Amino acid sequence: MDAWKQAWWLTRNEYRKDKLQWLWSAIFMIYTGSMSGVMLIGQQQSNFINPVVDAFFLIMLPFLGFLFSRRSFRYIQEDSYTQLLAFYRRLPIPNETVMWSRLQQSLIAFAYNGFFFYGSLYAVRLHTEGFTWDQYLAFALSCTGYGLLITGLYIYGEFLFSGKKYLMLSFMFLPMAVVISVLIRLSGNYGFWYVIHYSKLWGLLSPIMWIAVVAGLAALWGFSRVTLKKLAVRDLS
Repeated sequence: MDAWKQAWWLTRNEYRKDKLQWLWSAIFMIYTGSMSGVMLIGQQQSNFINPVVDAFFLIMLPFLGFLFSRRSFRYIQEDSYTQLLAFYRRLPIPNETVMWSRLQQSLIAFAYNGFFFYGSLYAVRLHTEGFTWDQYLAFALSCTGYGLLITGLYIYGEFLFSGKKYLMLSFMFLPMAVVISVLIRLSGNYGFWYVIHYSKLWGLLSPIMWIAVVAGLAALWGFSRVTLKKLAVRDLS
């Protein structure tokens, strides 16, 4: 409990440093959610775009776990994540507290960004699907579960790699998302609409939602534990 309280103090301190990150994140999520809705409208008119839509959402959804701060835009030039970890180590702040804070920030970001992203997506396109509130919540949680799973991998790179290596890790994920979306299409399915279908069919009892949320939280926790062990011996100088 003490570690959680200390992490919460650290989280609040980080948010106070760059209050504009809330505004930039909201604007970006509204824009992205709206454009996602436009893509789904186009999906009805072309079979070709289906794998493109799946790939787009596979790449985009994990970004809901980040707020767009000055640090996140400068991580390549300034290696800002490594510098921050070195600063915490000098204070000293335990690695466990730093990790708890990072997890808190991810969960807050998913809730905050999700409000604007899924709200815009609903307003532009998905309102025509006749969702009830629980069905749409199941859809949003299904997508969030996947986002949590990939966020664990991003945190691994953020804590253990330099800015340039972290960028390479991010780029490696792009072709993987494309390949996965193509495989889904070759199997005769449309991944994104598959999630929509089961969310509408089962609501909050959707097996897709529960599998995604449990797998996402488990992966996030697992990556965090592995990251902590390796961070203890990482040279931050």
